[in-house]
Amino acid sequence: MTDETFAKLPFAFPEANISSFKLTKARAQFLAAFKPVPYDCCIKSCCCYAGPHAAATVCPYCQEPRYNSEGRPRKRFTYVPFTPRLTAYYQNKAFVDLLSYRANFNHEPGKIKDIMDGRNYARLCKEYVTIDQKRRPYRFFDDPRDIALGMSTDGFAPFRRRKQTCWPLLLYNYNLPPEIRFLLQYIICIGVIPGPNKPKDFDSFFWPALEELLKLAMGVRAFDATRSELFPLRAYLVLVFGDIPALSMVMRIKGHNGVRPCRMCHINGLRIPDSRATTHYVPLDRSRHPDVRADCSAIKKYDPSRLPLRTHAEFLEQGRQVQFASNRTSSDELSKQSGIKGISILIYLSSIYFPSSFPYDFMHLIFENVIKNLVLLWTGNFKGLDEGSGSYEFNPKVWEAIGAATAASGSSIPLAFGARPPNVADDKSATTADTWSFWLLYLGPVLLSRRFRNQVYFNHFIELAKLIHTCLQFEITMDEVSTLRVGFEMWVEKYEE
Repeated sequence: MTDETFAKLPFAFPEANISSFKLTKARAQFLAAFKPVPYDCCIKSCCCYAGPHAAATVCPYCQEPRYNSEGRPRKRFTYVPFTPRLTAYYQNKAFVDLLSYRANFNHEPGKIKDIMDGRNYARLCKEYVTIDQKRRPYRFFDDPRDIALGMSTDGFAPFRRRKQTCWPLLLYNYNLPPEIRFLLQYIICIGVIPGPNKPKDFDSFFWPALEELLKLAMGVRAFDATRSELFPLRAYLVLVFGDIPALSMVMRIKGHNGVRPCRMCHINGLRIPDSRATTHYVPLDRSRHPDVRADCSAIKKYDPSRLPLRTHAEFLEQGRQVQFASNRTSSDELSKQSGIKGISILIYLSSIYFPSSFPYDFMHLIFENVIKNLVLLWTGNFKGLDEGSGSYEFNPKVWEAIGAATAASGSSIPLAFGARPPNVADDKSATTADTWSFWLLYLGPVLLSRRFRNQVYFNHFIELAKLIHTCLQFEITMDEVSTLRVGFEMWVEKYEE
């Protein structure tokens, strides 16, 4: 009910002796042991005044003062502790049954159904927990009640003009069954970085969460209602995901436009020859690029099956070299060569492996980038490029007909398949990742048939649709993983041809 309705309750039920909303709220917070914690932050959201910035009175990034003329903080970041929520789960018998999913999960060799089938999880289960370089006397997930957590963040624009962004920090409970763990009521929001700008020091905003995670790694006192006993509840962050800009911020790396743009490997980026543009591209075959031709030591073509992958130890060592370089010039040069800007605060969590604990977000990678860029190529709108010697561009009238047919298909598609498809040719505001997913898998193969002047481009699109179909299965075998690896390698090489 609204505050106004609550204020009317004492008049509607005078004999009930209802307290004011303020007193009721305070009582509920006391009983729940759940109270948000405010932290001062920069007026531009550069950093949070926590950890190493706790005593600062001026933002170290933009020099804006922390306090106003009256000595009050100009902006605050509200952090919502999640430990009380985790301990409360085990006081609810019905919820304890849901939390047993991870402990009861049965790994079938050769199959991948959930995060518990992954290499990182299997490796963690064999390792002892380490805190501040001291080994604890127990392994990860020794207790079936230990909780596996994932974290994601991304900037979103709350206002239509999209000039200001804020950044929610969300935790996901992998002890819950996959069919419910991503539902809104089970997502744990630990705060929203208020904006209006992207944080320059994400670590400072994550500092309170790190403190909680370190305490949870040691174990916090909790009560198990199903066994009527106290036990040390432990929780570990095992996965961090988001789009490339978000994870570049979290991991403290250069991102997709750096010379070393990939967080998984050491592939080098190249700029457009004879151009002032600072954008970098990462083709496998770069043998015709003038910079590569001029450098006899440069790699002429990368083998997609043998990319120079990064390792955890190497990632941390390069971060240390950048952060503790003797001067700014040396730091910038090391950062450019490695693609790493410093040491992330997440290195203090022994449950995190760099970079394998930071997988690429499938939605952004495929549906928000690959598919959209293919459409831009087909319609002659991709960064001013023409089709060169190819023949893959549609006549504008053809693409308009495809868009109209996409919109018309909604009249004969059951609602169970999702929202009605929009006109992909002119209604760009309505073409979400979900829209492109449905279009790629079900509509595109029909609507693009015999539309290309050269059949090879249609076949190339169909190969992508087949690969995505396999990726979206609820269960994938290791044989299918091998097929996907080879399939995507061949698809990219055909694209470059």
